[in-house]
Amino acid sequence: MDPEETFGRGKLNERIDPERLVDRIALDEAEVSWRKTFIGFDEEDERRLSDLEPVLRENQERIADDFYEAILEYERTQSVIGRSPKGVGSLKQTQRAYLVSLATGSYDLDYFHNRARIGKLHEMIDMPLHFYVGQYGVYYDLLLERLNDRVQNRVVDAVEEWANERDDTGGGLGGLASALGLGGSDDPTLEESFETTVRDAIDDGMMDVLSLLRIINLDMQVAADTYVDSYAQRLERSIERRKRLAREVEHDVRRPIEELHEASEVVAGRAETISGHTASQASAVDAVAGDLSEVSAAVEEIAAAAGEVHADSERTERLAAEGVGAADEAIADLEELEAVTDRAATAADTLEAKTDEIDAVLDRLEGVAERTAILAKNAKIEASRSDSEDAGPMRVIAEEVDSFASQTRSDLEAIEDAVLAVREEAAETASATEQTVERVDDGTEHVHETIASLEEIHESAQATASSMEDVAVATDQQARNVERAATTVDDVAQTADQVAAAAESVAAASEEQTASLQDVVETVSRLTDEENGATETSQ
Repeated sequence: MDPEETFGRGKLNERIDPERLVDRIALDEAEVSWRKTFIGFDEEDERRLSDLEPVLRENQERIADDFYEAILEYERTQSVIGRSPKGVGSLKQTQRAYLVSLATGSYDLDYFHNRARIGKLHEMIDMPLHFYVGQYGVYYDLLLERLNDRVQNRVVDAVEEWANERDDTGGGLGGLASALGLGGSDDPTLEESFETTVRDAIDDGMMDVLSLLRIINLDMQVAADTYVDSYAQRLERSIERRKRLAREVEHDVRRPIEELHEASEVVAGRAETISGHTASQASAVDAVAGDLSEVSAAVEEIAAAAGEVHADSERTERLAAEGVGAADEAIADLEELEAVTDRAATAADTLEAKTDEIDAVLDRLEGVAERTAILAKNAKIEASRSDSEDAGPMRVIAEEVDSFASQTRSDLEAIEDAVLAVREEAAETASATEQTVERVDDGTEHVHETIASLEEIHESAQATASSMEDVAVATDQQARNVERAATTVDDVAQTADQVAAAAESVAAASEEQTASLQDVVETVSRLTDEENGATETSQ
């Protein structure tokens, strides 16, 4: 089958309604005529395109092969070509048919309706418009290469024809050289007839190129219309979906927005309440911070006093220890004194025993004295009885004995008095010694009690010193804790201020949100109303 008969007759055509397509893009006789006039396409272009048919037909195979080789070089274009229901071989066949149709078309309304259908086929396989237009750049390279050869050949033919005419007039090669300004003439310019011949040949070739570009441009315009129509349909469907979505959104969000509006008002009220509570809390925290500062100062004073008490406790402990030592020394002295008093008591007992012995001796001496006195009396009596000379010595002896007895009695009385005094002194000494012993015993007992008390005081002082050290350490720790607590309270106060500010911001934001929600409700309602109005107007 001739490729031209299958051009644009693929399976996708079943999905196209050509009549509706051309109606939507408003492609009628008047529109086609205006477009031709706008770009200068006329019967002369049709004639020139008809003259190009042999060139296009002869090069259709090579151009189609080179075209697909060029566009299949890129992955992006491969993916687009891959979406076509036709294989590359069928696509090349279609390309060959299109190339020839550029020169064999009727260029009437049916022609451009067919071009609209072809453009729609490209759009249906999701070929981007820039790709569809861009592939003509590849097409131009391939076409202009062949047309360039044709123009050059036309120029050469024109020159040969001009030269043949010169030969007929006797010009020959000399005339050609002269026409090219190479005949030795003083004026080296081209001969006017030769230049005109060359220019006319080039101009004729460029007009062929221009005719081909014009018909391709008209084809591109119609294809672009189909893309725009497709985009417009998509936009209409999108608008319709948006309208439907707007109606659904308006229906779906009306109640939630109203509830959210009510909730926002509640939140705003609560935020204001929170703001008030937070402000009160911030004030209370500031007051607590002040109290803690005072407590911190008091704790520092307590710590200083605890340090002083700790020093006093250590001094008390030292004095108690010294008191225990002194008490130990007093105990030793009392023990020595007790030993002395024991010896004194023993001596008193011995003295009393000796005085008893002296009393016994005195009793014996008194008996002797009495007998001596009796003896003296008897001697005196005897001396008085005898008047003899022998009585004188007896009298003397009697007197001496009497004197001795008297003296002895007197001495015994003195001794008795002395012994009595010694006895009394010994009794007093014994009594004093007993009292001293009792006092020493009492003193020793008191000293022992004092030592026990001092030991208790020492132990208590040690415990107190240890406790005061613990108190001092604890007080220092408490001071640090209070200081940290004061710092924490300051931070809390700052945080409370920030929370209060944030609560105020929340309240303000909630009020703004409430207002915004109201705006949203109004906007959604207005959008729905406007769309309903536009729908009614279009109907």
